[in-house]
Amino acid sequence: MRTGRSPALRSLLGVVGRAAPGRGLAVAALLVAGLSGADVRAQPDPEPGELFRVHRGVMGYRDGRLRAVAASCYFPHEHDPRWLAVELEISNTSSHAMTFERDDVHVVQPDGARVPLISQRTWRREGAGMMPLLLQMRGGVYRFPSWGWIDRSLRFFVVDGRGIRQDLVDVPRGRGVRGNLFFSAPAGRWASGNYELVVGGEIGVRVPFEIE
Repeated sequence: MRTGRSPALRSLLGVVGRAAPGRGLAVAALLVAGLSGADVRAQPDPEPGELFRVHRGVMGYRDGRLRAVAASCYFPHEHDPRWLAVELEISNTSSHAMTFERDDVHVVQPDGARVPLISQRTWRREGAGMMPLLLQMRGGVYRFPSWGWIDRSLRFFVVDGRGIRQDLVDVPRGRGVRGNLFFSAPAGRWASGNYELVVGGEIGVRVPFEIE
């Protein structure tokens, strides 16, 4: 079914049709903004992001908005093979605050399946058994220096009576957060292969890592 076009719309389409190739969309955007009374401002193109390696087991991502570094720790021969731990640091280098929620964080397995963070209930029940893994994370090659003003801790997992668990993380401009993330293998053990740590929300990064 066809509908009639208003004089303004016909005029707009005529201008766009006469525009040079490749400029039609830009002309249309400006005209629509003018018709609606919107204030048109030139927006800079976002800087392309890049991945970088800190050292073995530690990968990072940076762009014009932020820097994220993740150290993946999996020691199936020394600890319970269910547990994968990732130490994450995010530095906000943009001009505005960013937020992300607990549910925005997950690991993507080699087959594409997503694995969320373990629950606080699981942490409360199993956390004591993860202490040796935490101690191993805090020493050796998996440590990495902070690149920004890290003045906040990720508190997705807290010991009862020792702080308030977060469901929403706020990363102010010029500041950063750092903390540990824990995941449980659905099949009881993590397979070898290439994985990704995904942090959604306003962060929107994917940091790859490998389990050998």
